[in-house]
Amino acid sequence: MERVEASTKKRVVGGRRQGQASSLFPWLLVLPAVLLVVLVTFFPILQAINLSFHQTNYLRQGRFVGLQHYLSFFADPLSRQNLKNSFAFTFGSLAFSLPLALGLALLLNRPFPGRAMFRTILIVPWVVSQLLTALLWRWLDSPPFGPLAYILGLLTSSRVDILGTPDTALGGVILANVWRTFPYAMILTLAALQTIPNELYEAARIDGAGRWNLFRYVTFPMIQNTFLIATIILSIHYFNMIELPLILTGGGPVNRTELLGLRVYREAFVLFKFGFGSAVAMIMFAVNIVVSLAYIRILRAESRY
Repeated sequence: MERVEASTKKRVVGGRRQGQASSLFPWLLVLPAVLLVVLVTFFPILQAINLSFHQTNYLRQGRFVGLQHYLSFFADPLSRQNLKNSFAFTFGSLAFSLPLALGLALLLNRPFPGRAMFRTILIVPWVVSQLLTALLWRWLDSPPFGPLAYILGLLTSSRVDILGTPDTALGGVILANVWRTFPYAMILTLAALQTIPNELYEAARIDGAGRWNLFRYVTFPMIQNTFLIATIILSIHYFNMIELPLILTGGGPVNRTELLGLRVYREAFVLFKFGFGSAVAMIMFAVNIVVSLAYIRILRAESRY
């Protein structure tokens, strides 16, 4: 009996060890990826938070200054202009790109000759890099030979420098940004449209629903979660944008197109004020978190109904 009990205990202990080893194995496989994400994502964020509370000389950390960089940012009139530009750029881009994406997705969801070709053509702007997009739109908006400047010149009887005039520069950057980014929301919306069962439309038509009611009560409720996710991603993308306005206008004229991302770039990598630049980056990070949480709350509220 003692030998049987001893062998049974050995089997139980051995089974536990085997179970522990098998449960740890998946975590060991995931560990390198987790360490890489921590290294390239969370460590720079912690370093930026630390730098934002210190005076810096290039990348050398100096004395602790507390909230001085943050207070200096909010006391600077240029910072208020940067915030205004960033929100105007973000919401202006959303106001044009989302309806355009929705309309084209509804159109491409219908069968017509050459639909596959049009889908391919409309995806091209998203594939093109921001550098090429900026160079293309600098040519389109160029006063001497740009097509858009020429058309506006015919309408106003004078050549208009779209990107060089304070009143039109931000609009020109928004237009270029909408052209490049609307395919992303269009693709997501089109994918959501193709998941809607035809039976829902047939039942609604039997009840006498017209086109507007079909869209209002069938189509949009079925795609609204996907559409909101596209809105969240594009909002964060727009608010953090640097490359497109940097190449198009460099933040000018008279800081009318200098977004918060450009302010971070200028403070940190042009003026080498890494402490102040890190503080501005943390403000952007906080805005991103607040906006994302607001969108997620809306998404959860919509999913309950």
